[in-house]
Amino acid sequence: MAMTDDATYFKTLLDYYEAEVIGEAYFRGLAAHSDGPAEHDKFVLLAAVERHAAAATRPIVDRHGLKPRSEAELFEIGKSHIARHQDHSWMEFVDYMLDRYPAYVDMFETLERMAPDADLPALKFLTRHEVDVIEFANREKAGDPDSLAPIHEYLAYDAFTSGSS
Repeated sequence: MAMTDDATYFKTLLDYYEAEVIGEAYFRGLAAHSDGPAEHDKFVLLAAVERHAAAATRPIVDRHGLKPRSEAELFEIGKSHIARHQDHSWMEFVDYMLDRYPAYVDMFETLERMAPDADLPALKFLTRHEVDVIEFANREKAGDPDSLAPIHEYLAYDAFTSGSS
């Protein structure tokens, strides 16, 4: 561990893993309140990104013997966050992502600095999901018709066989 003790690293790792599962439920719930079919599909893809990030992180959570809360409990927490944004227009939500999500990149990079080398590929993949979502939001804001490209690339990437990039 680079700059912290095991307990702090393990707690942070577990919290961030659980946040991805919570995020999946949150985005699925927002899909149900979306402005239209295109926005619905984008929220569903964002939920899939959260699921993909969680799946890549789960093996290190398990390897360290950490015990996350049940998926059902985490999904209920995610659903409780929907009301905060369910009435936002799509572009209001894009602005929210652009304002808030860069802080998550910083948080994930801090986790990487705490991690043992063996955990870094999965954690870099975790960080990458946030970078790709921000790139997607920037493209959405700019009206790029290929805004979903970073999302599709992330979802196509197999963190278990490809390593991390």
